[in-house]
Amino acid sequence: KSFMKWVLPFLMFIFFGEIAIAYLYFNNPSWPNTSFYYIIGISESIFYGYIFYRLCQSAIVKKIIFILTLIGLSIYSFGFVFYPNDYTYYIFSLIVSGFFFSFISLTYIYIDFSNDSQNSMVFDSGFWIAFGVSLFFSGISIVFCLHDYIVKHNLNLFGIRLYNIVPRILCVILYLSISISIILCKKKTKISL
Repeated sequence: KSFMKWVLPFLMFIFFGEIAIAYLYFNNPSWPNTSFYYIIGISESIFYGYIFYRLCQSAIVKKIIFILTLIGLSIYSFGFVFYPNDYTYYIFSLIVSGFFFSFISLTYIYIDFSNDSQNSMVFDSGFWIAFGVSLFFSGISIVFCLHDYIVKHNLNLFGIRLYNIVPRILCVILYLSISISIILCKKKTKISL
């Protein structure tokens, strides 16, 4: 009955979505794949919104999570319907949604820290998800805020544009954090049996 039951289907959806985008881009680089990114953004908003809604205990924080998730979903859905091939609007959607999820995850970490419980936060699976989400979404939001500047000044790292390499590095942190969360949740389940 844990929220963690949705992690594997979500990760598989993201994995196959990214594979499809890469395949389509490889076969036709001029084909606009933005609509696929909107679908991934919508699924991320639903998934992370659901997880933080389940993790938080405060009714006020749950309302804030619901409202911010709904706004993020609306922005992605609007772009999917009216701007399916517009990369600029997708970047705007990603930035707004990213800052929302950074705020939500940092709020969760703050509340978890201020509860002053006996257990260390590093043994809480929710903390690791919040940690990964906060780093990932704040990092990509900042990088994509600077998208035009990066393009104008041709900013690269290891020969790859910053707006391409930074999300890749942050994905490793996000998925490592999710993996730690799964391991901790599994240990907790075994102990409770």
